[in-house]
Amino acid sequence: MPSDVRFAVVRKLLEKHGYTLSRISGSHHVFTKAGADTISIPVHRGKVKPFYVGAIRKLLGEK
Repeated sequence: MPSDVRFAVVRKLLEKHGYTLSRISGSHHVFTKAGADTISIPVHRGKVKPFYVGAIRKLLGEK
């Protein structure tokens, strides 16, 4: 099973595609972009589970 990904890497990826961190609610970091779906990512100890990273890449159209 792949290991968790650092949140800083995920944040850079989203910001590269025009998303901004709009709020943090508990462990969930919420990113928004005008005209696009809101993305909520659970972050624990500075890491994001591979499942969420894959879903984000699919949403952004990256491999």
